[in-house]
Amino acid sequence: MEHLTLTEVKTRFIEWRRKKKHREPIPKELWASAVFLTEKHSIHKVSKTLGLSYATLKKRVGNGQPGRSAPPSATSDFISLDLGSVVQAECCIEMEQHNGNKLRMHFKGKVELDLQSIAESFWSKN
Repeated sequence: MEHLTLTEVKTRFIEWRRKKKHREPIPKELWASAVFLTEKHSIHKVSKTLGLSYATLKKRVGNGQPGRSAPPSATSDFISLDLGSVVQAECCIEMEQHNGNKLRMHFKGKVELDLQSIAESFWSKN
């Protein structure tokens, strides 16, 4: 991949928009350049400068395309963890919903619980 600057890629987007036909999709090469720029700039800065949807660019960055990978929480609303049913040392489990509701559990010693059910129950409540 060429080492293009944000300004150079912006110029390419401007030129493409000037020549494109109505509702023509952004070419793969331009998307690849935008994703590549996220290695040096934030997704917000790249999307704003290039006039792209932040969410769409973030999704492309998180889909294993060139550039920085998005954290799992950015690509999924729920991450399933197989933790078993026994907690044997000390642990703290915290969950937070988008509306601000929080659940914090602190365990010491041997505790048997169904973490999957607890998580599913918490996330299903709004």
